Order: sequence, then structure tokens, then C-alpha cells
Amino acid sequence: MTSASSDQGPSHVPSPPIRVVHLVTTLDIGGLEKVVLDLVRCRTKAMFGAHVICLDAAGVLERSFLDAGAFVETVGTRGPVPWRILKLARRLRQLRPHVLHTHNPQAHIHGAWAGRLANVPAIVHTRHGCHHPGQRVAATFSRMAFAWTARYVAVSEDTAVMARDAERVPAGKVTVIHNGIDVERFALREKTSAPTRSRAVTVGRLSPIKDHVTLLKAARLVADRLPGFQLDVIGDGPLRADLETLRATLGLADHVHFRGYREQVGPYLAAADVFVLSSVSEGISIALLEAMASGLPAVATDVGGNREVIVPDVNGYLVRVGSPGDLADAILSLLEVPGALERMGRAARQRVEDQFNLSKVVGGYEGLYLLCLGQTPHAARPAHSDRRLA
Repeated sequence: MTSASSDQGPSHVPSPPIRVVHLVTTLDIGGLEKVVLDLVRCRTKAMFGAHVICLDAAGVLERSFLDAGAFVETVGTRGPVPWRILKLARRLRQLRPHVLHTHNPQAHIHGAWAGRLANVPAIVHTRHGCHHPGQRVAATFSRMAFAWTARYVAVSEDTAVMARDAERVPAGKVTVIHNGIDVERFALREKTSAPTRSRAVTVGRLSPIKDHVTLLKAARLVADRLPGFQLDVIGDGPLRADLETLRATLGLADHVHFRGYREQVGPYLAAADVFVLSSVSEGISIALLEAMASGLPAVATDVGGNREVIVPDVNGYLVRVGSPGDLADAILSLLEVPGALERMGRAARQRVEDQFNLSKVVGGYEGLYLLCLGQTPHAARPAHSDRRLA
């Protein structure tokens, strides 16, 4: 498969019986994009096609989607929203998908209107986070789009509550399908005989929602108690320069290391003792699941889906948002209490294996597609499925 501009006309690539088009803003690095990639990569290929349309430039993950057998294109970034909706509708009429799966509000507003104009049989929407549209006009158009949406998928119970209460989505349309990962891709961290265990890691875009400022302040408090403490910050984003300045101000040059974007985070997870997530909002964090699958206990803020993943005192700790002191105390509890890292690390891995396994997630979405099309959901799991998680 190759990527293409939507101006090139209809695709004549043979497709399985059920044609699925995923509509996203872009394919840059992020939890949402990883979820969509897993849905494409691990689909039951004998039954479901995979086509991805981006509202903006495709982004760095385009190659991964092409390798997974998806056709990738963009509607282009130019022009007002109504013009882009009409352009998208023309493309959907050419592709004739059975299911249009939109991801997050911007894609949903475009996709629901375009899908309605193109007579797409089923529109499914996934909300990957917990931010409600701040602008009144956007919120209004989003609510109007729900009238044409067959099912709203929330990735956490917290997101489902927001959908029903804040976005006024009818309860009968809301389904919770937690995010999941391919656990076998992450090796359980081996025990170490090192006398001092004091390395933490965080993974995420350097943006305000991840609140790295609080994390760096907490790192200062931990380093004051444990002089050998080290923190690897994996990710990049608009706040990197400001955060590097804050690191210098706090005297953390020897303790905090900005590693930039890394496609493979496994080596950093394997080298760490604790995973930390300081976000002010989360759905179900893919980075959190990957760390726990690697056998890392986690310290995370008590927001969104974090409380559905972490069981306090069992596989990690939940702390208040914006509290460096609480964050530092929880990290120290893991690093200073004998046996805590091994016990909670094993429990973390087991939690992901039991509750957030990718095969369950893919099966849930494929069953939902069939349900929306009036077919039997269990048909998504044929006896000789060609789904691959490796």
C-alpha cells in the first residue's frame, strides 16, 4: 500500500468484506495514534479493511501504518471547515466504507457531517481523552454530530461519565472499551542486585497537559533525599526549552535527562525502577500500560483512567494533581521500602495482562463494528482468525 492525496481519485485496492476508514487529525506520535495503529495492525484481516484519512499532514507514523497494510491519505490543511467537510464527503462517497471510525473531537465533527453527506452506514467515534471542547461553537457542533453517530466509545469510565454528563451523549450510545497493549512486546524487568535503586522514567509529549513542571519539582525533592536519583524524560514537544531552563534553575542537571522522542522505549523502561506520570488529564495512558507491562510500579496523578489502571498499594500509587510533595513522597515510598519494587512490579504486569490486553481491545472494536452494521458480533472472531499480535 502507498499513501496518496485525496485529490488522486478513488482507490481501487481490493479490500475485505467490511471496509473501515479511520479518521484522525494526524499520525504524529501519541497515545491516540498508537491505539489506531494497533487496531489496524492487529485487525482480523480476512474481515476488515484498513484505510486512514488525516485531516492534517500524515506525520511520522505514516510509514508504520503503511507497513501494517493500511492506505493513508490526507484531505489537506487548507480551506475553511465546511469546505474540508465537503471534500471529505466526496472522498468517502468514492471509498464507500461500511464503517467510519473517528478519533477525538476535531475528527468527529468533520467525520460525522461528512459521513452523513456520504451516506456511510455506520459512524463510530472514540474519545481518547477527557477534555471537553472548550469553545461553545465546537461543543454545539460536536453534540449535533452525535445524532449521526451510531456508537460513542470511551476509553475509560471517567470519559464515559463526561460523555453522558458534559457532552450529553445518550447513555445507550456510550460503550467503554479500555485501551490495551500487546503485553508480549514488553519483557518483564529483571531483578537487579544494585545496592541503590533510584531511577525513574516518564514517557509523554512535553506539553502542558503532562505537567512536567510538577514532576521536575518533585524530582528536586527526591534528589535531596536520594542523591543518586535519576529521571529519564522520554518525549519531545513545545515546552522542552522551558523545561530545560527549569531543570537548570532547580539544579537538576545531574539528575534529570531529556532523551527526546524515542520510538523504542523498552530499553529505558528496562533500566528504570519506577514509572511516573504527572498529567492533569488522561484517558487510559498507553505509556502507563507499557511501563506496567515491563514490571514497573507506577506513580500517577489521580485523574481520568489512571485510577482504573493503578490499584493503590498494590501496583503503584495515585497522587493529587499539581503536588510536587505528594509525587515525591510516593516515589520515595517505592524506592525506600524494601521489597516494594518487586512486589508491586509483579502486580503491575499481572494487572495489564488481565485487564488491558490488546486482543480483548481489538475484539471489542470489531464486535462493535459488526453490531452497528446489524451483524453478529462473535463473527469477528472466526476459528482461524489471521489476527496477529506480534
